Amino acid sequence: VPMSCTESGAPVHALTAKYFPHALVSLRWAAIAFALLTLIFLVPTAWGAAGPTFQGGTGTADDPYLVVDANQLARFRDAVNGGDDFAGKTVRLAADVNLAGGEWTPIGAATRKGSGVAAGSTPFRGAFDGAGHTVSGLSITTSPDADYAVGLFGAVDGGTVADLRLEGVSVNVPGSELAGGAVGLLTGGGAVRAVSVAGSVSAHAGVGGVVGRMTLTGTIDNCVNSAAVTAVNGVGNVGGIVGAAYYTTDTAEMVIENCTNTGGIKGTQAVGGIEGLCSAFVSNCANEGAVEGLHYSVGGIAGEQKNYGAIHRCANSAAVTCEDAGGYGCGGIVGWVRYDGAAAAYPASAAVPVTDNENTGAIHGGNDAGGIVGCFYNAGTVTGNTNAADTLSSSQFGGGIVGNLQNAPLGSLPASVKEGILVENNVSSTALDQISAPLREPYAYNNTPVDFTVRDNGPAWIANANHGRWAVLQRALDAAPDGGTVSLTADGADAAPLALADGRTVTLDLNGHNLAFAKAPALTATWGTFIVTGEGSVSAPAAEGAAHSLIAVTGSAAKPAAVQLKGGSYSADVAPYVAPKYAELVRDQKADAGKFAVLPTKEAASLARAKVESGGRTVYYENAKAARTAAKADPKAKVTLLPESKPDKPDAPDTPDKPDAPDTPDKPDTPDKPAADEKPAGTEGGSSTVPSAHDGAAPDFLGSHRAGSHGAAAEGSGAETSGIAQMHAKAPAFTAKTATAVKPAGAVPQTGDDLGTVAAALIPLVAFSAAAAALARTRLKRRN
Repeated sequence: VPMSCTESGAPVHALTAKYFPHALVSLRWAAIAFALLTLIFLVPTAWGAAGPTFQGGTGTADDPYLVVDANQLARFRDAVNGGDDFAGKTVRLAADVNLAGGEWTPIGAATRKGSGVAAGSTPFRGAFDGAGHTVSGLSITTSPDADYAVGLFGAVDGGTVADLRLEGVSVNVPGSELAGGAVGLLTGGGAVRAVSVAGSVSAHAGVGGVVGRMTLTGTIDNCVNSAAVTAVNGVGNVGGIVGAAYYTTDTAEMVIENCTNTGGIKGTQAVGGIEGLCSAFVSNCANEGAVEGLHYSVGGIAGEQKNYGAIHRCANSAAVTCEDAGGYGCGGIVGWVRYDGAAAAYPASAAVPVTDNENTGAIHGGNDAGGIVGCFYNAGTVTGNTNAADTLSSSQFGGGIVGNLQNAPLGSLPASVKEGILVENNVSSTALDQISAPLREPYAYNNTPVDFTVRDNGPAWIANANHGRWAVLQRALDAAPDGGTVSLTADGADAAPLALADGRTVTLDLNGHNLAFAKAPALTATWGTFIVTGEGSVSAPAAEGAAHSLIAVTGSAAKPAAVQLKGGSYSADVAPYVAPKYAELVRDQKADAGKFAVLPTKEAASLARAKVESGGRTVYYENAKAARTAAKADPKAKVTLLPESKPDKPDAPDTPDKPDAPDTPDKPDTPDKPAADEKPAGTEGGSSTVPSAHDGAAPDFLGSHRAGSHGAAAEGSGAETSGIAQMHAKAPAFTAKTATAVKPAGAVPQTGDDLGTVAAALIPLVAFSAAAAALARTRLKRRN
C-alpha cells in the first residue's frame, strides 16, 4: 500500500493493525527475512568459512580437485600456506570466482632470499588450472615485508599456473619489491601459461603485470597484460609481463615467449614493455603500451638485458621515453645491454644476440636513443632487425638501429664473454634528419670502430635468399646456395655493383622491381654463372669506352664464367648475354632505362617491326628505321622487315557481348478447376481478377494466421474452411499478364481492393467471429 494512502490521516501501519491484526506481524517477519537475505547475498562472507576445501576430485590430472567459489579458493590457499605444497597434484577452477569486497592473502606464503625462497616459506608446487575461468576483484594493499611475494599466488616454486583470467585487479603495495597480478615470485622451473591480467599493479620495485619476479629457471608464455603497471618511487625493475627475470644457472634457462602487453608501464629504471630487468630468452612478444622511465634502461620489450639471454622476433609499436637526459639506454626493443652482474649470481653468461625484431614506436630522451637498442656495451650481435620510428631523439647519441656502441672496462666482462659487437644486415627507414642528437648515424653510432663493426645495413629489405631477408643485394647473392635464387623485394637506388666469383650458379629474379646501380659494370662474373630473370629494369651510368657497360664477364678455362639473361629491361645493349630461346627487343622509346628488353624469342618477334641478324645472333626492333641504322655499323648484318600488322595495327575493338535473352516469366500454376455449379472466388464471368500487391497481403496473413491458430482443427476435419480460405488456396498469385503490367513499388499509388470484393470477403469472417463470440458466451454461462 503506498505510504500516501491513509484513512483520516492515519498512517498505513496503523490501518494495517486496525483492519488486519495478523498482517503487521507478517510484515515484521518479512522485513527480518529480507535483512537476512541481504546479509547472505550482498555482504561478503569471511573467505574460508567452514566447509569442504574442494567441491570434489582426487587431485590427479584426470580427476583434479575442483574449486567453485571464493570460500573454496580461500580454503585451498589456507591449505597451501599451512604447509601442503600440493606437489604432484592438480587443482582446477570449475566456475568464475569473485573476490571483490575484501583483502586477499596470496596463495603460497613466501619471502624471497637471493634467487630462491627463504626458510619457513610455503610456496605452491602443484598445478593450478584456471580452465579459462575468471577471478575478479582481486585486491591487495598490504605486504608484511619488501621481499614478501604478492599476487593471487605469492610464490610458485616448480609449480604451474595456467589458463586463467584476472579482471578488476587492484594490487597496490608501495612497500613491496615483489608483486605481480598473478604470481609474485616464480622460481624452480615453474611456469605461468595463458594467463591474462586487467586492472592495475603497483609496488616499490620488482613489479610485473603477470609475474613480479622470475629467478634462475622458469617459463612464462602466451600471457597478456592490459593492466597499468607502475614502480612507485623505487629502484624499478618493472615490466608489463614480468618485473625482473634474472640470475642464471649452468643447467637451465628462463624463457618468455608469445606474450603481449597493452598496459602503460612506468618506473624509474629497468623499465620494459615485456620485462624490466632480463637475463631470459625472449621471443615472439609484442608491446603496445607506452613505456616511460625516469632514469635509465628503458625499452619497448626489455628495459635492460643483463649478462645472458636473447631478444628474438619481438615487436614494439608504442612510444618509449626516458626522462633523464643523462640516463643510459632508451631503445625501441632493448634499452641497455651490459655485463656487470656478480659472477656468483650469473655463472651462465654469454654475448647477447638481438635479432629479427621490429620497432615502429618513437624513441625520446636519455643519453642514447636507438630504434632497436639504446646503448650496447662490449659484446653482442644485432642483426635482422627493422626500425621504422617516426622520430628518435637523445641528449648525446642516436642511431636508427643502435644509439651508442660503447666499451665498458674489460674487468666487468665475464670470462665467457669475448669483446666485440657486430651490427649488420638491419634496416632502418628513420632518415638521418629524423634523428635528433649531437652525435648520430643512420644505423649505429660507433664509439670504438676498432672493436665494433657496423656494416651492410640499409633503408629497406631489398631481397630474399636462402630463407633470409637482406638489406644489401650482394649479401643476398653471397648467401644463395649453388643453384639458388635471389628474389628482389624492393627497388634499389644507387646500388653497389654485384659480383659472382666462387663458381656457383645463381639466379637473380627481378620480381617486378627496378635496380639502379651506382656505377658500371653492374653485373660482373669472374667464375660461375649469373642468370637474370623476371620483369624489372637494370640501369647504370654508361662506362666510358665500354661497348656493353652493364655487364662484364672475365672467366677463364679453369674458372669459366657466364651471364645469361632470361628477362628484364636494360639501359644498354645486352644482346651478347641473352640466353638461348630468348632475344633482345630494342624498344622504340627515348628513355634508356628499359630500352633493351629480354623476352622469349616468339614474344620478341611478335612485337617487332624488323630484325637484324649478325654473327648468329638476332636482335628485334620495334622501329624499322632504328634496325636499319643499327645494321649500318655492321657490314655483315642482315635486316628483315616484319609484318606491320603485329605491333602497329590497333587492336580491333571488342565486339560487345550479345545481351542475354530476357528471362521468360514462370508460367503460373493452373488454378483448381471449380465444380460445375461453382465459380472460383474473385472471378466474374470467367475472367480472373488479378490482385494488387496490397491485395495479396490480406489473404497471406489470414492463411498463416488460420494455420497457426486453428491448424489442429482444420487438419482434423476441415469443417471450418471458409470462403476466404478457399479463395486464398485457389486463386492464382499472379498471371503472365501481371508480370508485364505491374510496375516497381512506388511507381504508381496503390488503389486497394474493389469495395464489392472486400465486402464479399469480409461477410464470412464477420459470421465466423459472431459465432465464436456466441460460443464463448454460452461457455461462460455454463461455468457460472
